[in-house]
Amino acid sequence: MVIGNPPYSGESSNKGDWIMDLMDAYKKEPGGKVKLMEKNSKWINDDYVKFIRFAEHMIEKNGEGVLGFITNHGYLDNPTFRGMRRHLLETFDKIYVLDLHGNSKKNEVSPDGSADTNVFDIMPGVAIIVGAKSRKPEKRDTLAKVFHADLWGSRSGKNKSLRSLNCTGGSFQVLEPFAPYYFLTGIKFVDREIYECGFSIKDFFGESNTGIKSHRDEFVVGVDKEELSSRFTGFFDISRSTDEVLRDLNLKETKTWNATDAREGNNFDSEKIHIIYYRPFDSRWIYYDRRLIDRDRFSTMQHILGGENVSLLAPKMTADGFDALATDALVSNKTASRYDQTYCFPLYLYPDEDSLDQNRRVNMDPKIRKQIEKAATPKGGDAPDEVAIFDYIYGVLHCPAYRETYAEFLKIDFPRVPYPPSPEVFADVSEKGGQLRRLHLMQPDAIGDTPYPYMGEGDNIVVKPEHRDGSVWINDIQHFEDVPMIAWDFQIGGYQPARKWLKDRKDRELTLDDVRHYQRIVKILIETDRIMATIELPVG
Repeated sequence: MVIGNPPYSGESSNKGDWIMDLMDAYKKEPGGKVKLMEKNSKWINDDYVKFIRFAEHMIEKNGEGVLGFITNHGYLDNPTFRGMRRHLLETFDKIYVLDLHGNSKKNEVSPDGSADTNVFDIMPGVAIIVGAKSRKPEKRDTLAKVFHADLWGSRSGKNKSLRSLNCTGGSFQVLEPFAPYYFLTGIKFVDREIYECGFSIKDFFGESNTGIKSHRDEFVVGVDKEELSSRFTGFFDISRSTDEVLRDLNLKETKTWNATDAREGNNFDSEKIHIIYYRPFDSRWIYYDRRLIDRDRFSTMQHILGGENVSLLAPKMTADGFDALATDALVSNKTASRYDQTYCFPLYLYPDEDSLDQNRRVNMDPKIRKQIEKAATPKGGDAPDEVAIFDYIYGVLHCPAYRETYAEFLKIDFPRVPYPPSPEVFADVSEKGGQLRRLHLMQPDAIGDTPYPYMGEGDNIVVKPEHRDGSVWINDIQHFEDVPMIAWDFQIGGYQPARKWLKDRKDRELTLDDVRHYQRIVKILIETDRIMATIELPVG
């Protein structure tokens, strides 16, 4: 028997050859033959996961035994841990999972809306796992039988329930973990077969990547273009030592980035300053020099720099409610999701300079596109072009019924989009998706007038925002009138753009262009809410 409360450490320093070799079993796709197809599987190296793997190994070696741990509950439903879950199901005969929740990072609340508290003074939620393996002469060809229960509420209530808990009681329900994720949670995946009949946006848009991750945004990204230019003029000034530059810019070198190498033979180049869609409706400037950015995602970003384009932005998985955005600029890895990485799916692909074919290509899988066209084309009519198809996808991803029905699926993988049920539905959803696309790109014809007047006197506009009396006050004397709560509270990827845009400019003076931009944000959020409510799509 192995029992305990292992330590949690996402950036574990326990990296000995023996345990890391043992961990390889968890870093494979379910079945153990193919390497796990994830860009970043580092969380599998957390100490608590290593303890589970070690205990499982000892029980396997012994031929029988019981595992009993209380750990971080992230492995129960995080898609990255699917190989681990499948391995546990193959090893044990029975697995009992008691999810104690209490995850403040995900803002977990009890199903009845009351507060949910962790049993420990930590932010990650926790769970108890009990795995039992008996000694049997024959090799078992079935997976473990799984029993699952949830425990919500206050810490004292949970502790009281734990003292009287019976694993064979009615609180535990039988789970049937299914491929490819083998979740060990009680999540209800309704209409799974219908959902999986749709196409994944990852399969449809052949070229995609996560947004830019510089690891030094405070250096390479700026709100003001002139300020950013001045910063890099100083950085590349060869009359100054590297130590002096690092000190003045409050920069630190890392194992993967050396400032001396970045400066050597490099001069300030104004053509490397580009717009980056940094947060929802918050475009900034970036000095896009690949020697200064750890993960520049150039394989995808080159197509945005190559010419006129539009990109769909969406997360692969999300701890917040699902959201999607559109942009014609470079993209940050946190543009559309506060906690999870943003993926960028450009509509067009531009050729390399030395390519014989200098025509741009549509970034759509031909087979899937053909199926969409077949379902969307009215009898005797023309097939929809690539923009109409892009807009249909954008409309689907903003359909409230779609988001609600498939909420659990949207948390764990790239969204799957249903094929158009009819040309009429396609036309309607595409038209409304186009309205949202133009609105989110801040095209003037989509936004129109911005009837949220800025009121106040004085030129010194210092931002300290709050919403009161129907207006957004940015200091004691200046405010935007008649800003409805629907705009102030509107969320996109865990962000509240009407609040965040102002808070990110706290103690800065707003220019007239800034004031106008904020007025547009308010209009966009109100119109987004209105248009989304009109999108109708048969789901479930």
